[in-house]
Amino acid sequence: MLKKYINININIKILILLVIIILLILLILYLREKRNKNNVNIETLKDNKKNKNLLFTSVGDNTNFYNYWLNDNRNYDILCVYYGNDENNYNKYTKLVDKIWKRKGSKFQNFHYIYINYRDLIDKYDRLFIVDDDIIMSTNDINNLFDISKKYDLWICQPSFTNDSKISHEITKYIPNNLLRYTNFVEVNTPVFSKYAITKFMEYYDPILIGWGIDYLYIWALGKNIKDKYAIIDIIKCTNPQDENKQNKNREHTNISNHDKEIEYWYKIKEKYNISDFVLENYKTILL
Repeated sequence: MLKKYINININIKILILLVIIILLILLILYLREKRNKNNVNIETLKDNKKNKNLLFTSVGDNTNFYNYWLNDNRNYDILCVYYGNDENNYNKYTKLVDKIWKRKGSKFQNFHYIYINYRDLIDKYDRLFIVDDDIIMSTNDINNLFDISKKYDLWICQPSFTNDSKISHEITKYIPNNLLRYTNFVEVNTPVFSKYAITKFMEYYDPILIGWGIDYLYIWALGKNIKDKYAIIDIIKCTNPQDENKQNKNREHTNISNHDKEIEYWYKIKEKYNISDFVLENYKTILL
């Protein structure tokens, strides 16, 4: 009887030891998985998220983009180039976006650099919103902008601008009761490109161009007489802040190399490709 009791006791101890070992193994596996998840690199992140939309921007030291574009429900990745001079801001942005680089230059100069040097990364995306870092627009509106761009198979489109925005071209101003307007112009501060459109445009873009004239160049490159591939999306509005409401935005623009020659550079490109002037027009309107 005693021998039987001893055997049972030993079996219980062995069973308890096995349970402890199993629990330790599970704990080790859990901690390893958690560590790997925290240390995931950008390429793995892209494969896991499978977002086909990209928001690209160049950010400086006077931007509030993180208050508007970063909700968890976003259907897009955010890649950006930091052109500022504050290491604290760079470190802050690094934790907020999917990938970031440091580089001086304007938005399209920096995008061109990423496009040339990280083409495999850019080619993962079907739609690309190349937007100024001061544009005020919600995550939900950006999501919907991508969705409408796809639904209507647009090559280039943009949100309309609110009435209190800085308006450089009257055609971009919000019109009530419209869903969208087919047009022959999309402003350089808020264009959404299809993959086809950005690929075609990059064949012609010259990184000497800073900002001036770029919105005419990409319409010309894809065909300025096409009447159903470019649109202003009235149902989605954003705010382009007035200069007096910006946080030293003009000062940051003057930090771009050769900024005082951007009009001269545009005329060089215009002459190179024999780009003629054209009148901005609305074509067909789709009502709500």
